[in-house]
Amino acid sequence: MIGVIVILFLYGCGAEKNSFGPLGSAHKHADIKVYVSGNQIDLGLPKYQLQSKMVHFEDGDGDVVHVHATGITLGYMLETLGINIGNECLTLDTGNRYCTNDNAKLEVFVKGKGADWEQISYPDEYVMQDMDKILVNYGAENEEGINKLMGSVTNKSGKG
Repeated sequence: MIGVIVILFLYGCGAEKNSFGPLGSAHKHADIKVYVSGNQIDLGLPKYQLQSKMVHFEDGDGDVVHVHATGITLGYMLETLGINIGNECLTLDTGNRYCTNDNAKLEVFVKGKGADWEQISYPDEYVMQDMDKILVNYGAENEEGINKLMGSVTNKSGKG
């Protein structure tokens, strides 16, 4: 009976949603941009800097996220900033909520090292990788507009 309780605890009933490695189990960097209706969210602002030891922005740079534990997800990283992302909605730290509708949609794209851009369906669950380029966009951009936004994502994580 005790074994069943332990298994239930470890695999669902009461298990922590996030299964990150310990601090220092990774040292990764990824480039990211977040846009809402064509406006870039400035992740270089002091309120977004050094919000977590596990994953953070630092030195006023809002382009590169520093990941210091294995298993860190995009959703968790944004949560540390007071931002929530789901499949169809993005809620900013201001409380403003942006959800896919007839006029605009939430889209998240990732370009892994040596790979092409791809749209991801469950952005909150995406485990960030070293030298990723990530674009979070809520808006009504066409393919040309999305390509332009993709081009705005820096390549700082690949330098050094």
